[in-house]
Amino acid sequence: MRKNPNLEVTENFFEIVEKRRAIRKYKPYDIPDEDLKKILEAARLAPSADNSQPWRFIIVKDQKTKELLAKPSTQTFIADANAIVVVLGDPSVSCCSRATWTTRDPMIATEHLVLAAMALGYGTCWIANYESRPQEWVHEVKKTLQIPEHMHIVVLVAIGVPDEKPSPRPRKSLQEICFDGVYGSPLRFH
Repeated sequence: MRKNPNLEVTENFFEIVEKRRAIRKYKPYDIPDEDLKKILEAARLAPSADNSQPWRFIIVKDQKTKELLAKPSTQTFIADANAIVVVLGDPSVSCCSRATWTTRDPMIATEHLVLAAMALGYGTCWIANYESRPQEWVHEVKKTLQIPEHMHIVVLVAIGVPDEKPSPRPRKSLQEICFDGVYGSPLRFH
């Protein structure tokens, strides 16, 4: 792997949100530690219920371990990412309804991570279907990554230098998803 000198850095938040896409093809470049630190810092600063910060992150760069994380799955492309972030939820520190916030708070932090990566020119892809994988796989991942048994694997995030530029996917209009005061009342902007 080598360092990529041509990342498209974006500083405008709305441009970052608009351009973000799920990337499923990556170039073989390293992510410099300073960039990875910025991405993880954005996740660390995310809000959480009662400021409990129940997230933990394992950054996986080892090829054999990335291949383990990619199986058994239809998202085998994640093994080609420069890194995979395994996002964990810790119910022992999570606020309120532990089961609820153990996953919700880490997902908020994950979105911060995804947007920060995009701002620095990297592509990402959330992989959240791990729950449908065999329990043997979950056990093997926890053993390999030395994840304590009580911790939950919330999501995997592939990060890397994009080797594709997917077109935008259709989105519902604001009128379909936003209402004025009560459900179903059209929202109008003056």
